[in-house]
Amino acid sequence: MPQAFATRWTREGSEVVVTIVGEVDLTTAPRVREAVKDARDSVAPVALTTVILDLSEVEHLDSLGLAVLVETAAECHSAEQALALICPTPVVTRPLEMTGLDGILTITASLEEAREAAREYLSGKA
Repeated sequence: MPQAFATRWTREGSEVVVTIVGEVDLTTAPRVREAVKDARDSVAPVALTTVILDLSEVEHLDSLGLAVLVETAAECHSAEQALALICPTPVVTRPLEMTGLDGILTITASLEEAREAAREYLSGKA
């Protein structure tokens, strides 16, 4: 049985981690967008350096979910913030690979890898 859709986020210093649970589709993609916005808005723009999207509990990702990821990447890029995705399952990695987004977005298998990728991105900006 599918998990009920849910979002939650945590903030630690200049980093926010948004966790998405369940299916990301036509009905839930706007809620993902809203959760990411709320998390990013919780930190002063100049203080926020890193956004991590934990997709490890996502059970389905459709084109609208992919669009939210692309929008989030564009917003983070324009704000000079690192964005990393935690995607340890084929449910998420396969659509990213099929659309070529795996070559654009930073995809990791764990929170530790996401944080390391963000540090590398931010150190390259200096």
